[in-house]
Amino acid sequence: MLSMNVRPTVIATLMLLATALASAQGSREKIDLLVIDGATAVFSAEGYGPSRQAAVENSKIAVLRRLLYDGVKDLNLGAPIVTSGQGTNLWLNEFFTGKYPAYKNFVEGVELVGDFDQTVTNEMHCLTNVCIRYDQLMKQARSQGVSGEQQLQPAEQPVPQQEKKPKPKRSFL
Repeated sequence: MLSMNVRPTVIATLMLLATALASAQGSREKIDLLVIDGATAVFSAEGYGPSRQAAVENSKIAVLRRLLYDGVKDLNLGAPIVTSGQGTNLWLNEFFTGKYPAYKNFVEGVELVGDFDQTVTNEMHCLTNVCIRYDQLMKQARSQGVSGEQQLQPAEQPVPQQEKKPKPKRSFL
């Protein structure tokens, strides 16, 4: 009788644990816009990897993935850069892979903030400031046909129109 009561509790606990892990997976790398300076934007980003170098590299990739596919609050109206051709565009398909991945052209620099630490899964973790050539990224996305013009513009404010005064009638008598 006791095993019948334990089974639903174990199943419920496992489901709760799976839900918690799934929600944590989506928010693993935290990315925040720090400053926009002319044609560049600086982001605070976390990176994880098997080595220190991989963790730093993954922080750069995380920023660009967020910009391209999810959008970043306070930049481009929070909309992602990629609006079309996500699965079929050759530029996007090879953006993060290959001998000379395209994403490296848009990273102006990276600065380690603090020191590395190790997660419970023995991964290296770091916090970085990543400087992205944002204007160059936007121009390239437009030229590759993966970004629509309408999302690059700031929201237009409606301009109140003044009422037209009627013109006085002319009399020719």
